[in-house]
Amino acid sequence: MLLGNIHQLDYSIGDKVILEKVSAELPEGACIAIVGPNGAGKSTLLSLLAGEMKPTSGSIDWIGKKPVITYFKQEQADEGSIDWEQSETSLYRSKWNVPEHADYAFASGGERMKMRLSAALSAKSDIVLLDEPTNHLDGKSLDELVRIINEGNATYLIVSHDRHFIDRTVDFVFEIEHGKLTVYEGNYSAYREKKEMDRAIQEQHYIQQQRKIAKVEEQMAQLENWSDKAHRESTKKGGAKEYWRMKAKKKDVQIRSKRTRLEAALEKERIEKPKEEIAVEFDVKGRQKKGHRVMELKDVRKTFVRNELFKDVSFTVQAGERIALVGANGSGKSTLFRMMLGQEDFDGDLWLTKGMSIGYMSQAVLDLPENVTLADQFHADTFQEQGMIRTQLTNLGFGEKHWHLPLDQLSQGEKVKVKLMQFIQEGTDVLLLDEPTNHLDLPSREQLERTLSTFPGTLLFASHDRYFVDRMADGLLVFENGGIRKLPMTLREWEERRTAPPKKPSNEERLRMETELQAVLGKLSMLKPGDGEYSKLDQEFQKLSRRLRELK
Repeated sequence: MLLGNIHQLDYSIGDKVILEKVSAELPEGACIAIVGPNGAGKSTLLSLLAGEMKPTSGSIDWIGKKPVITYFKQEQADEGSIDWEQSETSLYRSKWNVPEHADYAFASGGERMKMRLSAALSAKSDIVLLDEPTNHLDGKSLDELVRIINEGNATYLIVSHDRHFIDRTVDFVFEIEHGKLTVYEGNYSAYREKKEMDRAIQEQHYIQQQRKIAKVEEQMAQLENWSDKAHRESTKKGGAKEYWRMKAKKKDVQIRSKRTRLEAALEKERIEKPKEEIAVEFDVKGRQKKGHRVMELKDVRKTFVRNELFKDVSFTVQAGERIALVGANGSGKSTLFRMMLGQEDFDGDLWLTKGMSIGYMSQAVLDLPENVTLADQFHADTFQEQGMIRTQLTNLGFGEKHWHLPLDQLSQGEKVKVKLMQFIQEGTDVLLLDEPTNHLDLPSREQLERTLSTFPGTLLFASHDRYFVDRMADGLLVFENGGIRKLPMTLREWEERRTAPPKKPSNEERLRMETELQAVLGKLSMLKPGDGEYSKLDQEFQKLSRRLRELK
């Protein structure tokens, strides 16, 4: 059943067209993601659906009585319209660890977000409009939001940059691009697959049409050659002038006929060339081998005053690995990056390959010069180099209007792209990226993924963007229980192992462990605590003992 229809909706601000002839059905009980680049009109469409704004033309037609609509906005300064007294509001708040009597005026940004979200989800509305509802939500809170939406009876329309969240909740994707709306059935992954398939089909049809056009134009060129010859012959002296005049006239008619048919065919069904999904490519100047290991940590421990962040950390990073840092906020991911850069003291050994260049992107991208323009930042001596840089910056989404802007006037998402371009120019060997998809819209996130896929160096990154982690990482550094473990698996594989029922150890495995333990114990009995091998064997003995206890 349908709740209503969006019919030929237009919305403009002055001469700027935001939405143009937008039409779509609104199925009852469906969950719909609205996606598109920043500024495309996603929040505008939510405001039009909520009735806060009026369309320039077109309409939103409800079937039956007008539905009750709740609109959750990204930011809301005035909480006076929110009903905090509903019992379900308190229930949701408790699930998200928001104190029952928390005062909105004095709550943190994250608590305010959860309090408003609780009120919106408990309002018993027919339609719930959610604009970036996953901001400030940790993993457990996000799982709870997914459960509420999937079990809810309302119709949800969601604007979100969290592709993994969209994948887990939505039935349809409304894509807004260049003012137009296209409806795709399925979740985000299905939408991307369908869009790429449509693009491939359009590319093939475009190639076929271009071949047909070239063939017709070749035929017309041949006819024109014959016509020119006939016209020349018709002007010569002799008795054949009339013959050549008739022949020239016939060829001219054929040419006009072919041109008319071609123009009619193109007018009826002209296939435009698909827009290129361009990504700039890395050219790592330091790609020559500097050793197979990039870095190695041995018995590393990090403390802040009396707070121990992690200890007994030992692992090796090999050249070309793509590793995601996974763990709760405050577990030490950003701290490890600063240790690698020599900005933090620690106990233990951290070794880096000599001559290796490291590029670091912080969450806030605060290390760009403020009063330098884009043109100054990427100045080149030769015209050819300057043209190449301009092309790369254009592919990253920078236009003429950005060229002479100071870098401090760029958005956070644009600063991320500037930093990425800087790494490309410098030919960086190792990239350390701290939440690189923050502040990026969906097209920019996909563009970042395509660009990083060309990076031949070593990549370590911390990200809460699950979709990004799934696509980019082939290994993990897991921060938990006061330690860091390196795992040669994807995030999906690790989570599947964690949720799988524990495997019952076999008698053969226990016997093997006991044999190894006895062998180490025998070697220890032949040494004294001061001997060089004693410490290493003692650690091995402790490790085998713990493992054997776990097996039993």
